[in-house]
Amino acid sequence: MRIYFCRQGLTYVCRILQQELPEDDILDCPPDAVAEAAQNADVLIPTVSPIGSDALRSPQLKLVQQYGAGLDSVDIPAATAAGIYVANVPTAGTGNAESVAELALFFMLGLARKYRQTQESIQNRVLGSPMGQALKGKAVAIIGYGGIGRALARRLAGFEMHILAVSRRGPTPDKPDNGIPLTHVAQDEFHAVLRAADFVITAPPLNDETRGLMGQAEFACMKPEAFVINVARGPVLDYAALLAALREGRIAGAGLDVFWSEPFDPNDEIFQYNVLATPHIGGATDVSLQGIAKRVAENVNRLRRGEMPLNCINAEVKPKG
Repeated sequence: MRIYFCRQGLTYVCRILQQELPEDDILDCPPDAVAEAAQNADVLIPTVSPIGSDALRSPQLKLVQQYGAGLDSVDIPAATAAGIYVANVPTAGTGNAESVAELALFFMLGLARKYRQTQESIQNRVLGSPMGQALKGKAVAIIGYGGIGRALARRLAGFEMHILAVSRRGPTPDKPDNGIPLTHVAQDEFHAVLRAADFVITAPPLNDETRGLMGQAEFACMKPEAFVINVARGPVLDYAALLAALREGRIAGAGLDVFWSEPFDPNDEIFQYNVLATPHIGGATDVSLQGIAKRVAENVNRLRRGEMPLNCINAEVKPKG
């Protein structure tokens, strides 16, 4: 089969998938050539590139398979109408959730210990400054208590923090908290949780309900000494509201691994404030990429055998013959 990553520069990722699928052609293309590449592709892997109706009109394309969880860049109704499966890889069970959770911890520690200011102290030969904050005893709100949120809660328990988790429905019998010491509430208590938190970490999928989830009203709920960290998708945070909150000192800072357009402008005003940023590397670890490769390869092989892919989100599709 011919499999295209819809972004270039992913040499390592292509190589590990090729090891799982040695008989297949693993190729890549730039985002502006996806529609053209799709004409000769059996499988498209979006990464963060848009997969629109032009690409989905391909007579050969059978599967859009994300290399991870997010499918916000895929026109799913158009794929379904065209008889093309759309599938992803859940964050749990591959090392992806754990890797993203570790990056959220990096942001928490970097912001709490004033990493940017420490670099100024080094340059100025200043010792013992700045004074940071300990995580011990602080309250952290995890907004979106799925695979990433649960992996993060397990790690935060060892920091002796007060963990507050928010999910759409709150705790349910089919998804127990497995002994993690936390307070888990439903969406209707969202603002109350924001008022209590020293760190707010957003980790939900991006959809119509979560786009702009953190807006002007939500930033107004936060303590002025609190931090927000986004390891979900950029638009979960309203850009204008976040910028205003930073500019006006209504929050203390932000940690951002994801942005409103990617790659993001390094000269954007938001970087004038107390922001730690990484270039969407939450799941880019050896453990995560290997684990995801095995799941992607499994779905390619299922497609080859005429079977429905695992974690197919449009199971009602009538696949091409």
